[in-house]
Amino acid sequence: MRFANRRLFTCHRKHGARWGPGLEFSIRKRKRASGARKIFAPEDFKFLLQLPAFAIVSCLVPERGWQAVCRSMERLGSVSFAAQDSGVLQTLRSFGLAGDDDLRRVRATRHEHHIQIMRERLGGWNPAIALQGIEHLEAAQNAGHGAVLWIAHFSFNALAAKIAFARAGFEVFHVSRPEHGFTKSRFGIRFLNPIRIGAELRYAAGRVVIDRADPAASMNEARRLLRANKFVSITAGAWEGEVLVTARIGESGIEVASGAPRLARIAGAPLLPVFVGRDDSTGQLHVVVERPIDLARHRDKAEMIQGAAQEFADRHLPYLQSWPHQWRDWEKLTAFTPR
Repeated sequence: MRFANRRLFTCHRKHGARWGPGLEFSIRKRKRASGARKIFAPEDFKFLLQLPAFAIVSCLVPERGWQAVCRSMERLGSVSFAAQDSGVLQTLRSFGLAGDDDLRRVRATRHEHHIQIMRERLGGWNPAIALQGIEHLEAAQNAGHGAVLWIAHFSFNALAAKIAFARAGFEVFHVSRPEHGFTKSRFGIRFLNPIRIGAELRYAAGRVVIDRADPAASMNEARRLLRANKFVSITAGAWEGEVLVTARIGESGIEVASGAPRLARIAGAPLLPVFVGRDDSTGQLHVVVERPIDLARHRDKAEMIQGAAQEFADRHLPYLQSWPHQWRDWEKLTAFTPR
């Protein structure tokens, strides 16, 4: 794997697992409300305008040309950046990236993911995908407890990972929020999000939807699947969960939900980090399943959550170097302020 950004690697070596005196993890609890959703949201209108373009490109443009088309779309649609983008640009520059053009490239990969979804729905998508680390999946299956797949939030993970696992014969059930898809409104959930969910369910064994009124129910279902030696995938993020932990990436902090390590610990299943990215020089997608995160070395639950989150964050570094424009969470990085 290429190390495209030496500055990022140096930052990791200096500020990785050993932070020095006074630096600590941050864990907080929050109360999730099941508030009423909007009937229609501005992002619904925006996506409805983009949808025909995504469909046309998916059918008429060869896959090798999608990247260039999406970059052109982003350049035309982003003449200037809004004030809220200034923090993201500053973060990109702190990691040695140029700034404005890099932000456009990050956004372009999101458009490309939508084109992948449309291609799958309209005519089937058959990408070149290399699944690496299959031995970790096989070892988990042979142990009889399944595994929790903690999937890093990169642009192409949602569909490519499911395709790779299905091709290799692994049954993976995905835990997701009710708004999973393109928008969060009632209109979007009813009419737009099924486009994406339908594409993913062609390859996923099933979907476990989180019920915010009874969040324990989805975790109990996930535990049942693990006991049956199935695989459960959870995308890393802070959208759900009552317990959030801040881990460090470089000189910044990122908050993630603790559900994946907690579920793996309770179920006695391995926790396998998964990273998905594309080599732009060849067009091939890579789904990388890494060795399990060691949860047994921490007796205390809080230490276990903290240690797992930081190890997962540390493992991002080589992939951020190789695929910096494909990570979805640049805007979620904040200045690290330990509590």
